[in-house]
Amino acid sequence: MEASQAKNAGIPIMVIFSTDHCPYCVRLREEVLKPLIKNGALKGRVLIREFNIEDGGKITDFDGEKIRVRIFVSRYKIYATPTVVLVDHHGKPLTEPIVGFNEADSYTHFLDEAISSAVMSLASLETPKFAAIH
Repeated sequence: MEASQAKNAGIPIMVIFSTDHCPYCVRLREEVLKPLIKNGALKGRVLIREFNIEDGGKITDFDGEKIRVRIFVSRYKIYATPTVVLVDHHGKPLTEPIVGFNEADSYTHFLDEAISSAVMSLASLETPKFAAIH
């Protein structure tokens, strides 16, 4: 993942956990993500990466370490697909995950709220803290 891109831009990373045989994952892509990407609603707000939980082997983690796929998946307690997790450039969750898919309009609303919350969380983490002067 391009964690450094997200860090430099000050935006969260949206990790979409999916499988090849998940009809709800397809609906999420087709009914929510593609339209949002096409109309520019996500541009500059979030870095999107999809991760197939059925892939085997190892991946490069947010910290540049090679880890087993199952360890990466278990780190986020993924039990259903699709699951969307918004994380910082270290892979730390910024919001509660969005699990499953019901219908596009409500999902788009939940996703927009989650992205806004993640952006605010990132901003509060990056704001320098000043000591109070008494």
